[in-house]
Amino acid sequence: MTELNGLQTLLGMYQKLLRNHPIPTKSLTSAIIAGLGSNLSQLLSGSPLSMESLRAFVIFGGLVTGPVTHYFYTLLDKLIPGPGLLKYLLRLLTDRLIFSPGFLVLTLYCLSRLHRESHSKAVENLESRYWTCLVGNWKIWTLPQIINIGLVPVQYRVLFGNMVALVWNMYLAKTKK
Repeated sequence: MTELNGLQTLLGMYQKLLRNHPIPTKSLTSAIIAGLGSNLSQLLSGSPLSMESLRAFVIFGGLVTGPVTHYFYTLLDKLIPGPGLLKYLLRLLTDRLIFSPGFLVLTLYCLSRLHRESHSKAVENLESRYWTCLVGNWKIWTLPQIINIGLVPVQYRVLFGNMVALVWNMYLAKTKK
């Protein structure tokens, strides 16, 4: 019972932070989960832990993923408001066919740069990995996004996405090799 009380207390603190400081809260959780995904990928593959990879994923999660996805989900519901199957499908298709491909470009390029690769190397990396990662994105993210956009309240969508991103960041770190 003590674990349940501790979890409820933690959830209450998270909800309060989310109400009072949504972007820093989402940024911090994104940073932590991105770093965890990078480290888990390295551990599961038997690679030594790389502080550079941890740093890159934490910075990207905190400075890009948290704020960008916060604004994306908020804007998505404002651009396509209301209930109904058609509106839901439009929001889902906007995510899967417009936001995700563009955000993947940003992700691959920024992670390369945060791994201290040159601009030309980052572009080369983007070109060589983009289609494989986009297909991986559609495979890994589509079902969770059906749930996220359809059922999860907007204030919790970044957190829900962070949970899926734990697996996604492991995939990205793995395909980096």
